[in-house]
Amino acid sequence: MAIGALTPLPFKAVAAGVASGADPLNGFIALSQAITEHRQIDSRLAARFYAAFSQCDAQFVPRVNRLVQLLQPGDSAQQLLDKASQAGLKDFLYQIVTAWYTGTVGDDHHGTLVAYQQALMYRPVSDGLVVPTYCGNGPIWWTQPLPDEHSNLIASL
Repeated sequence: MAIGALTPLPFKAVAAGVASGADPLNGFIALSQAITEHRQIDSRLAARFYAAFSQCDAQFVPRVNRLVQLLQPGDSAQQLLDKASQAGLKDFLYQIVTAWYTGTVGDDHHGTLVAYQQALMYRPVSDGLVVPTYCGNGPIWWTQPLPDEHSNLIASL
């Protein structure tokens, strides 16, 4: 309950939109799936990105709507990039891709961290490397079961 009280109102509105199937967020999710070519986009994470972009860029929603209008079912990332380039939205599309891969919105020291462990840049190596942290076993490592004493994991430490 305390977390809900501390959550900013724009995020609550976007999160409510996820539950009700509102078109703007669903369009952003479809756009994100197309440009990243990741079909498994977390809708809650998308809502957080959408809210962060909306707060820092007054033109975000109209530009996203324009990109969604350009998007056709089955478009590859390259096809969408070509369409965005023709519409003068190439740099904007790159901002969205960058946000998904780095987990941040904004490219200066005032940027907003939206995701860390869930940033797409960690997915290609997730089977062999942990997300970098000060702890060698990854974020919230203590939630994982302890390795068996005969496991090679202990010997490798």
